[in-house]
Amino acid sequence: MNDSGVKPRRILIVKLSAVGDVVHALPALNALRTCFPEATIGWVAHPGPASLLEGHPQLDYLYKFPRPRGVKEALSSVKNLRKALCDAGPWDVAIDFQGLTKSGLVSWLSGARQRIGFQGAASREVNALFMTTRVPTTAESVIHMNLQLLAPLGCHATEARAVLIAHEDDREYIRRWAEDFGFTGERFFVLDSFAGWETKRWPRARWVRVAAEVHKQYGLPTLLFHGPGEQEEAHQLAAEISDSGGTAVVAPKTTLRQYIALLEQHAALMAGGDTGPMHIAAALGIPTVALFGSSCSRRNAPAFSNARFEAIQDFSQPCAGTFWRKCSHHAPGHCMDGITEAEVLEAVARLLCS
Repeated sequence: MNDSGVKPRRILIVKLSAVGDVVHALPALNALRTCFPEATIGWVAHPGPASLLEGHPQLDYLYKFPRPRGVKEALSSVKNLRKALCDAGPWDVAIDFQGLTKSGLVSWLSGARQRIGFQGAASREVNALFMTTRVPTTAESVIHMNLQLLAPLGCHATEARAVLIAHEDDREYIRRWAEDFGFTGERFFVLDSFAGWETKRWPRARWVRVAAEVHKQYGLPTLLFHGPGEQEEAHQLAAEISDSGGTAVVAPKTTLRQYIALLEQHAALMAGGDTGPMHIAAALGIPTVALFGSSCSRRNAPAFSNARFEAIQDFSQPCAGTFWRKCSHHAPGHCMDGITEAEVLEAVARLLCS
């Protein structure tokens, strides 16, 4: 129920990007569907992360809002989104999990009379101007901050469950890959050594030694996940791991949903930085080692209810917790130098031997 005691019938979620942030908001979707099983629920997201939500069983509408390139394209995108939201019928409430000017604008475009957003530091730029209800959150974890945004609706959720889906054609794509390369039934140490921010990358040589040791101790070959433009570097990393006594193969090119299917069928362990692929793995309950550089593990740790994870961060570094994309204190890719290979392997042991 909302502040007036009326159950909302039409709820719009606004979380535009990025992939990990959308995964962080999935427990709020699950809570809304649990609290209001008869409600119509929509979601506005940028096209990339929106692919996680296509055909989602807890959603009724999905709106893809392109990232505009220039003023003319921005005005066209806003006009098209406004029409699509209005054509679907009036929205009772919009919940802005992004906390930015653009997400506030999207919430306002929905026409919802109640627009719920963050109060305090999580409300950035001029987002507050678009909100009718601002919620002071007390949780340190962003996943639980998102759940606290539901309080004005009378939805007080504690379970942080993210529902992630792969379609049958996604699973079939992975099955065919496994059959073609002789990996049917094989379980891997899935490694995502890449990140869009240089402040979220761990030195490659350390991943090489960790992968070799994981193979030696646990018999797990490494499966190297990669995104667009990263395949060549992934092949180089595979060769270095093999030269160091490990076994490594490069994962097939995948969409996000195919990546979910890949994890479901082949992951025994996952490791990576603070990225979408890491959060997806943790949300699926796969043992996950998460390394943090300039972002904050207290805020961004994958604290899903079913997650088995170890978060590692060196808070003595001046960039830790700043969320800097570029660092003035370290050379590119060296913000996590304070994290040792021994720490990572100890985390692996706790996850696999517990």
